[in-house]
Amino acid sequence: MDPQQREWTCSICSLTWVIQSTGTDPNFTREMGAAALQYPVGVNETYGLTSITYMLQAFESFGLHPINKWVTFDEAYAICRSHTGVINPIGMYHFMAIRGIDGVSHGELWLANSAPGYRGIYDSMSRNSFNQLGPVQIVYLTGS
Repeated sequence: MDPQQREWTCSICSLTWVIQSTGTDPNFTREMGAAALQYPVGVNETYGLTSITYMLQAFESFGLHPINKWVTFDEAYAICRSHTGVINPIGMYHFMAIRGIDGVSHGELWLANSAPGYRGIYDSMSRNSFNQLGPVQIVYLTGS
């Protein structure tokens, strides 16, 4: 994922990655992501994403079926094994896209992070980091 250009755009970057990577719209841009999140009401320079409702509505506008859930690490791991979406550890106040699970390190979440290194998180998140940065909210996509 390309790095975010502004401090408050992590939700835009994460939404864009999911829409592009799922093939929903391979040409989807970050500018389109800002519009889908209803800039400046739904996402803006002061607050970033103002409510998870805007993320849910953005996914729904593509005919996708998002589920919003507060999760433990084990729940997140189970979801990330078979779903994409976005993850927001409240201790980071930072959205990242869900790639899956990390098959190299085993037992970590594999993420697309537009601010690599922020709060010590790069492309994966361990159980320990998850617990330190929680509570954690996930919006994941289902088939129906």
